[in-house]
Amino acid sequence: MSSRALRRAQRELEEKQLQQKLAQEEREDEPEDSEEEVAPKPKAKASLFAVLGHDDHDQDEDEDDPLEQAHIDLEPRADFDNAPPPKPKKSKKKKKKAKSKAPAADPETNKKIENSASGLDEIDQALIALNLTRNGQTDTSADPHQAAISEEMKQMCAVLSVDSQHLHAANEMKKLFGRAALQTTDDQPQPRQRGRGQQGGLAAAVAGRNAPGSRNLASLSLRRNIFIQGKEEWPRATSGGLAMEVVEKRPDGIVEYRFAHNRIYQEVQQQFQVCVGSMDPERMVQLLHFNPYHISTLLQVSEIAKQQHDNATASELLERALFTFGRSVHSTFLSNLATGKARLDFRRPENREFWLAIWRYIGTLTVRATWRTALEWAKLMLVMDPEQDPYCIRLLFDQLALRGRDPQAVVDLVETDLLQRLWKVPPNLAFSVALAHDRLKQPQKARSTLRNAIKEYPWLAARLCKELDISPIPKPVWGKEPSTDYQEILCQLYTPKAKDLWNTAEATSLLVEVCYSFEEDLSAGNDPYWLAHIPETDLARHIILSDDRNLMALLDTRVKAKYTSVSDPLPPDNSIQSYDLSAPRPNPSSTHTQLLASLEQLREYFHSIQIENLIGAGVTEQDLVDALEAAGSTLDEFRRNTERFQTVRARLQEEGVQVVFDQDNARGRQELEVESESE
Repeated sequence: MSSRALRRAQRELEEKQLQQKLAQEEREDEPEDSEEEVAPKPKAKASLFAVLGHDDHDQDEDEDDPLEQAHIDLEPRADFDNAPPPKPKKSKKKKKKAKSKAPAADPETNKKIENSASGLDEIDQALIALNLTRNGQTDTSADPHQAAISEEMKQMCAVLSVDSQHLHAANEMKKLFGRAALQTTDDQPQPRQRGRGQQGGLAAAVAGRNAPGSRNLASLSLRRNIFIQGKEEWPRATSGGLAMEVVEKRPDGIVEYRFAHNRIYQEVQQQFQVCVGSMDPERMVQLLHFNPYHISTLLQVSEIAKQQHDNATASELLERALFTFGRSVHSTFLSNLATGKARLDFRRPENREFWLAIWRYIGTLTVRATWRTALEWAKLMLVMDPEQDPYCIRLLFDQLALRGRDPQAVVDLVETDLLQRLWKVPPNLAFSVALAHDRLKQPQKARSTLRNAIKEYPWLAARLCKELDISPIPKPVWGKEPSTDYQEILCQLYTPKAKDLWNTAEATSLLVEVCYSFEEDLSAGNDPYWLAHIPETDLARHIILSDDRNLMALLDTRVKAKYTSVSDPLPPDNSIQSYDLSAPRPNPSSTHTQLLASLEQLREYFHSIQIENLIGAGVTEQDLVDALEAAGSTLDEFRRNTERFQTVRARLQEEGVQVVFDQDNARGRQELEVESESE
């Protein structure tokens, strides 16, 4: 049972008790005056939540209106000593007056409700107060920094808002092909798992069934992840100490976050660096076996699987990494993503892993042709740092939007004033926005934007005509070739991928028509303005991650020399290190003692909630909630301690200590027992 259902049940019980108490008082203080009996007695105590509604205007006057009953019960309590008793002949008129005043939420009504709401808990009172202040237009909970947000920032946040529903590829598959596509996807893992069991190799090594402790932790949040929906065959383990913290809340409403590693996670990170230095893939797979949700190891083993042409395993490991990020995000992260106000600092290595995981996952989404999902992930990459765009996702954004049947997204991005000033308009967006206007049935805008793009980048128009086999090539752009390596990079990044988007009768005729509209011969020009303001490392990072050898040959050798790690490609020079990976590891004996102390604390906690009574068939979630309430605990605390127990047990297992449950205790309670494997 959810917490909301529990509050509702508790509220109904309290209302019933209050109703019985009022009925008893009325019987004891029955009035002597017979005229007072004209006023009708309330048949039932109405819920105080009735004041939140405004649908009572269409009810008949003679019906028992819950809002009227609530107001009659509350009115004598507001000022009991000073208010005269109500006259019986005007009781119906007072009902009408109360009905008209309730939605207005004047201060007196607020005071009456506040004084009479003692039977509700704090959450219910807060809901009533919040609704009344909104109805009365006196809401003081508005963001005090809202007025400080500039119009440019509002525009950019609206364009970069992320819809979490579009982050799940299953939703796009369902929209395109119906529920049959999801049923087919659900049926695929079983035969693939049988094939893995026969073939062995990397896929079998990272399978969830081989992970330690995979059967001891119930999957509580597989389907509640904002990024990736978990799978039942994945290992049952915690994130290992990954969390998200709020770094700064800026005056314009922007909230900066960062991923953080606790002490245990830092030790695993040190083990990962040792595995990288050993250059032994088997050792890396073994590390993942004991730490199934360690981000760096997941990304590295995913690349190993990709090199072995096991794309299914590589994609699944990326999904597991993003699933881990989704389990660790801050409670306000999703709401700020939805408004385009969530930021992460690329200078922090913990955050850069999130960028890398998203980039590689976008690659797997494009292979599956789930373009709309890939577009939403690209938005997420942009919203984290739109000013810098360290992965130059803007060079790929238009492709994803046009193929995802969302041309308006290209138009909105190009017309964002703040981004225009920071980036200008890169060549790919300059050409693609014309194609987007054409698909939106805006021919005049399509011609004007395409004309500006050809005038500024004629060499890109000439290359596009060549890729489309247009013969003869229009004279104004004929013979125009890239004059620098940067221009050649832009041509090779755009034209091979975009030629099929332009390879339609309407798009090709538009391109030829606008090219012929120039009367003068166009000059090739110099490097575009935006290249002078974009860091060379960011463009190189985009090219390296694109894995195109022809493009990498055009990069400066000084930049390529900095590329030394697949797990952290081209880190910025001003990187912020949260902790030192080269620091010596803590004393094992001290760590062992701390783990045993933590285990003892967890044993006492589980004993306090009498968990031994909850083990077995037929136990429901309500039984667990009741047991936790009786022990003064909550469901969230139980989940945290369960995850903590899994982490402590895994650490002890690494040190050769096996933690088991002893359910045969003579006193009938569950004990945690530590046994040495050597014994």
